Amino acid sequence: MPYYVTIDNTKLYYEVRGEGKPLIFIHGWSCSTESFATIVEDLRNKYQCISYDHRGHGASSMPQGGFTITQLAKDLRELIEYLNLNDIVLVGHSMGAATIFSYISQFDCDRISKIVLLDMSPKLLNDENWNAGLLSGQYKMNDYMEDMEIIGQSLSEFMWKFWRMALPEFEALPETLKDLVAPGLVGVNNPHALACLWHSMLHLDYRDSIKKITVPALYFLPDHPLYSRETAEFIKNNSSSTVDIVAFENCTHMIMDDQSQKTIDEIDHFIKAYL
Repeated sequence: MPYYVTIDNTKLYYEVRGEGKPLIFIHGWSCSTESFATIVEDLRNKYQCISYDHRGHGASSMPQGGFTITQLAKDLRELIEYLNLNDIVLVGHSMGAATIFSYISQFDCDRISKIVLLDMSPKLLNDENWNAGLLSGQYKMNDYMEDMEIIGQSLSEFMWKFWRMALPEFEALPETLKDLVAPGLVGVNNPHALACLWHSMLHLDYRDSIKKITVPALYFLPDHPLYSRETAEFIKNNSSSTVDIVAFENCTHMIMDDQSQKTIDEIDHFIKAYL
């Protein structure tokens, strides 16, 4: 299994498939390289597809710290330098898209030629001046405080709540199944890492960083999203480059699973359109 070691001595698992223009797939919170496996399996025939596990996720190691979106972007930068990549397409889902926002905030669009964002807001907490955050504008500071209390007590309890918010099929499960299903939702990911990264995601604000997007971008908007069309429109209207919004019908936040072929086709078309 290939690993690279970050400057703070964290071993991060990565995979490289195929040859050609490099695409880096960045998974979301509590997920892993498996999130994009179907997409990579197809696109590897045309491009060099790179995916990796964030620290504290999947097959990567669990360091003493660094569980912030800021550090995840630094990890991405180190991977890019380690593999000596240029002219890269970044594809980020949820927290993976937040990692892209943070990368741009810290490093501009250096070495990046295009970005693809899957259902993510530059600011998750909603307030009186912002309603394009989590749960289509409904998630506010009181919700965050309540959830951090739940996370501190039982991460599996929060995972049950989170996935019932994100996926209709989970919402349809009876509450009587919680004790059976919830413990498995954490998976092989580290609970401490997940708790810290949830906190980091909810407190960061990358709205100003959107102005630093100077390369073509694509935003995937499902019709059962965690974020509203206002989120996509904000990114489109505030970017310094072209941003196209692609609607995904009959689709949840887990776009890659629900509409894998459309995801593949749209990424492929986007790359070819801006060659």
